[in-house]
Amino acid sequence: MKRYPLWLLLGVLSGFLWGCNNYLYAAGAHGVGDGILSAGSLFPLVCTAVNDVSAGVFLIVVNGVRGVLCFVHTVVPRRSGMFLIVAALIGGPLGQLSYCLGILWAGATYALALSALYPVVGCILARVFLHQQMTARMSLGILLAVAGAIITGFTTPESAPPMLSVGLLCALLAAFCWGTEIVLAVRGMVDIEPDLAITMRETISGTVLLAMTFVVLSGSSVWISLSAKPLALGTLALAGIVAGASYFLWYAVNRTIGCARGMATNATYIIWGVLLQWGLGNDVPSERIILGCVLVFVGVLLVSLYPKKEETTL
Repeated sequence: MKRYPLWLLLGVLSGFLWGCNNYLYAAGAHGVGDGILSAGSLFPLVCTAVNDVSAGVFLIVVNGVRGVLCFVHTVVPRRSGMFLIVAALIGGPLGQLSYCLGILWAGATYALALSALYPVVGCILARVFLHQQMTARMSLGILLAVAGAIITGFTTPESAPPMLSVGLLCALLAAFCWGTEIVLAVRGMVDIEPDLAITMRETISGTVLLAMTFVVLSGSSVWISLSAKPLALGTLALAGIVAGASYFLWYAVNRTIGCARGMATNATYIIWGVLLQWGLGNDVPSERIILGCVLVFVGVLLVSLYPKKEETTL
């Protein structure tokens, strides 16, 4: 495949940008303060709505200038367009909200680790529905990456939050949603370009989340609290813009080099997340976290190497 190394680098870049999104999202949500925390479990809904709306607006502006949006009217009537719409609803409102609730109820480390299982879901579904081949080496790489993710996010029972079990289920649901989303999206991008596909994804997700937020929180003081924190709100918006760029690369890479390699390179967000916490947050990683990151790196390397003809497929 021509430019295969370039696509691998773009996949890793998507993971880096997603790691930046997680860091900015956490900083913005924390900066909102106690005023919005009174919304309880609805707190992630507000932050996720701001995140996805910002990503959607960013992509609409960029692709509008490029003239891509003039083809939107040709997408919806197609069967492939329906695949993209379903992917957007599963991966956006359902998947992202589940992930944020996992952070709220189980803690960021658990949510990060369990949501990183999405490549397993995606690879299984891609093998079944898209008939994408997997070698024994790629399967081993995925298992190592998943093991690294679990090791990175493991915490002792003594430090477990009170709603740990529910939070774990939410994080696992996020992994299932994201794995399902990318398979549906790749199917939809058979005759639709990734830049148009991801613009649809973020616009649909942001619109649904914003509508849900207005309906659920109508008359609430949450919006007043948000407007009183312009820096935190701006940080959440910046997180959304970064997420939009990450998602665009994620869609394009998965379409070009397959779901297994695309998801594996994106899964490096665990490594980038740890490095950002270390470099910007002065959070020195433990030996356990370093071990987990090494396993993720080795796993991604095994999956990403271009397959040889004599390798056995599963």
